[in-house]
Amino acid sequence: MRIRTALSAGLIAAVVCSACGGSPSTPTPPPIVIGPTVLGITPSSGSTAGGTEVTIGGANFAAGATVTIGGLTATNVRVVGSTSILAVTPARSLGPADVVVTVAAQNATLARGFTYVAPGPNLPPVITALKIQSSQPNAPADFADLNESVPVTATVTDAETPVSQLTFDWSADLGTITGTGPAVLWRAPAAAATPRAATITLRVTEALGGSAGTQSTTAKATLSLHNSLKEIGDMSRQFLLDFSDSKLSPSYVVRDFWDGCAGKADELSDITDNRKYYLIRSSTIGPATGVSVGFKSACVVPKYGTRAGDGCAIVQCEWHDTYLPTGVQGTTTGPDYLAAVYRNSRWWLCNSDFPAGVHTTPVSYPAFIR
Repeated sequence: MRIRTALSAGLIAAVVCSACGGSPSTPTPPPIVIGPTVLGITPSSGSTAGGTEVTIGGANFAAGATVTIGGLTATNVRVVGSTSILAVTPARSLGPADVVVTVAAQNATLARGFTYVAPGPNLPPVITALKIQSSQPNAPADFADLNESVPVTATVTDAETPVSQLTFDWSADLGTITGTGPAVLWRAPAAAATPRAATITLRVTEALGGSAGTQSTTAKATLSLHNSLKEIGDMSRQFLLDFSDSKLSPSYVVRDFWDGCAGKADELSDITDNRKYYLIRSSTIGPATGVSVGFKSACVVPKYGTRAGDGCAIVQCEWHDTYLPTGVQGTTTGPDYLAAVYRNSRWWLCNSDFPAGVHTTPVSYPAFIR
């Protein structure tokens, strides 16, 4: 009897285990799909006219999601990520409305999440900023050189209409504009008398819908246009031509030096001493060479190292002078190294160095002061 009982128990156990364990041929159950969740909407109210851009927060959002508000389809739906959707509200009657997000046939509802309110006065677009920024490294705002393409960017807001639905009309009294929308390129002319101002104008228009027409806002921005290499070179050479005229006062000669540069006081002192001891009878001032622009950079000066500046130039000089205490005549030659800075929408000189000048006289006298 014990043997028969054991066998029976074994058979029963085998049957039970077979029923519980399944088999390799059992179908794999489909994966569980987690539907979307809507947690909030910002802003939570807007005009019955529609057109309010909202951000819907939640979870498990995915590409292809659709949005309805109060049973009406929202427009311009953009899935930013799994937790955020942007949309534009449809027009609807006054009162609260359910916000429904659908992803892959699964819905999530934020009951009475958005409230439609009576529209207030439709204010025109607001242009809060017009930014003009040269693409040259470290260049100041509102600056451009001839033949340069300069990015121009507008910051615009409108309480009723998304910026993407506004119309942007750009114009300029000089140069040309390419592109559309809030960011364009302004191309400076290849040739023009400089320095001079150029004005860029933006008109932003909002369509009011129906037969209500449109309303616009206009803003202007002014940039300073330059031919920097020519301006630095001409200013450097003019300074040395003025220095070469002993009749001109030291203060006049340094008029194009920036007050914030220590080099202005140094030059004023040097020119004052030169006028005291020397009379320049004649001179030869060559053209500016090695002219360069590098904002917040430096100019290399032999013996002295470098001078901080935004632009550099070198001018070859020759002076025929008379040492006033004795009447002895001499000759001084060498290159003058000049550093320039850009301040208050124009170029200024900052330093002038004459490190390699040679002064020749029949006898030894104090060096020609330059």
